[in-house]
Amino acid sequence: MTLNKRTLGLLLIFSFPVCLYQMFNIIWIDKQIAKLLYFVILTIVIIYVFPNLFRIKKNSKYEVPLRFLFITMWISIACALLFWGQDVILSYRSSATYFGIVFFFLLMKEKPDIAVIEKLIWFYCIVFIILWLYGMLKAPQIIYAIDAETTMDNSRGIFRLALPGRGFLILGFFVAVSKYIESKKNKWALIFSILFVFIVFQVTRQIIIFSFLVSSIYILRKSKVALCVLFLSALFIVFSDSFIKVNDDSIIGKMVNLSTEQASSQSTGDKNIRLLEYEYFLTHYSKNIITDIFGNGVPHFTSSYGLKEINIREQFAYFMSDVGYAEIFVRFGISGILLYLIIFTRVAMQNVSKEYMYAKLFVIYLALANVTASWVFQDVLPLCICLYVLERCNLQQKSVEKI
Repeated sequence: MTLNKRTLGLLLIFSFPVCLYQMFNIIWIDKQIAKLLYFVILTIVIIYVFPNLFRIKKNSKYEVPLRFLFITMWISIACALLFWGQDVILSYRSSATYFGIVFFFLLMKEKPDIAVIEKLIWFYCIVFIILWLYGMLKAPQIIYAIDAETTMDNSRGIFRLALPGRGFLILGFFVAVSKYIESKKNKWALIFSILFVFIVFQVTRQIIIFSFLVSSIYILRKSKVALCVLFLSALFIVFSDSFIKVNDDSIIGKMVNLSTEQASSQSTGDKNIRLLEYEYFLTHYSKNIITDIFGNGVPHFTSSYGLKEINIREQFAYFMSDVGYAEIFVRFGISGILLYLIIFTRVAMQNVSKEYMYAKLFVIYLALANVTASWVFQDVLPLCICLYVLERCNLQQKSVEKI
């Protein structure tokens, strides 16, 4: 019986990501079936881990804030019903991906070895790369689609695919960086270099910049000269567009040109568009003090609440996905913001061995990148994995201190 439970737990752990990613948005798979499959496995996991959700464990760093975050999400569903008139079932459906944080509690219940966790990371990292290569091979034919309106965008010099799971690529990159620093083996340097090339091919500036900065600072942390060179090089690149010519048809050239265009066109007066988005969502969206504290919930596009968000996009061109911390506030209120800040602060302050430093690096990267996009929600599974690794390290350290 114990073996059967263990097998069920591992099956849930390895199948949960592909279900949350709705079969990676592969166009041949019926979207309704993919969504239904995720709703089923999410409900099973919530029921499966429910007895563990409210057990207080001594010396835990992350279980308590994540538990309160989970509760806050349910309170926000009540707020959506009370103040926006959105049906509870619709709120549960629209909140399903946000409830991905239960993956952390699934890991804590099953307690897989970190070696198994690293196999999970590499499995989904490789799956993402294979699917991305296949999508690029077939481009401009659409292979991955979020909905019927999905199109192929190559404005940045390369096609961008609606392929979820990118967080595992970045986490795999940080694992390779961590393993290289730990072992000094060149194979890991080769692996993280290759993975960074794939990160660049995602042509998303936030993940390129922050993954590069976090990894570079960690690799060069013991050399002040190297860090100064890195800093000066970054400044040089930022201010050198006037005398360094980049081919406009190249990926880098198109990304530089796009950044320049957005800097001039996405501003109103003295304010950047993201600052305007933050100002609006932080000050004009919530209905009252209760929704300020616990959030408004997640709107479903078929409800009147969902139509409000659609109108904001169409009228002001404000997108919640552009402003990660504002989205946390709107969805889950000040409570959500504080809980995420507690988690990020604890991660930053935790002492971690070189072997598992990748977990800390990824969370720091996520905290920085979330300023300009909602990465904490998009990469909820890699985040849960990293917090599980850090929790295991924390509990192990506490047990050693008692001896």
